[in-house]
Amino acid sequence: MKLALVGPTDRGKSTLARALAQSAAQRFGRAWLLDLDVGQGSLPGTVALLRYTAAGVEPERRLLVGRVRPKGAEGWLLSASARLAREADGPWVADTDGWSGEAAALRFRYQQIEALGAGQVGVLEDAELYEAIAWRRDLRLRRLAAPPGLRVRSRRERRLLRELRLLRHLQGGALRELPLPVAQPGHLFALLDEAGWFLGYAALARTLGSRGLFFTPVRGEVARVVATWVREPPGLW
Repeated sequence: MKLALVGPTDRGKSTLARALAQSAAQRFGRAWLLDLDVGQGSLPGTVALLRYTAAGVEPERRLLVGRVRPKGAEGWLLSASARLAREADGPWVADTDGWSGEAAALRFRYQQIEALGAGQVGVLEDAELYEAIAWRRDLRLRRLAAPPGLRVRSRRERRLLRELRLLRHLQGGALRELPLPVAQPGHLFALLDEAGWFLGYAALARTLGSRGLFFTPVRGEVARVVATWVREPPGLW
């Protein structure tokens, strides 16, 4: 199973993706969830590969996109989607973001399905996207209805959820000195390992010439510090 779930925001994609990944893990022993929602996923600005087994759910890998919206970061998100799909050596379900309603969004979603190598696509309440890919005979395409009782969250609610997830991620951080790249004030930095995998975020506490004193939960070796467009959450300091 290589299934991508697509559709607008707040249509139940995440709930369905988790249920399907859990069901696949029970059947095959393990399965993966590709968390590709950079705005409302498990950690804003990143995408993740989560492993499901009988013992529970564990984060396997995470990649930086650097923005909390796909628009403006399409290339990074396509590359990250393809890389995570290659890492999943078994059945997987991809939970995508809710960008829709624009010509650019339609093109991007078509490209993302290709980058993932999905054999099955579940479309939740997006007739335009469904029609755009319905001619493909190599895809198992299903039109899905959103479950009843869903509530559409406001922009403010979505922003507050992002800020909460970032604060939880940074909890228990400590100060450490690292190289300081050029960045916009008030935005987080990403710490990567030598293979480009995301280790964690860091917030700049003080500049030290060409280096900086960063607050971060990352304790191990860091190969690269990258500036992002993810804002520091209020209340961090």
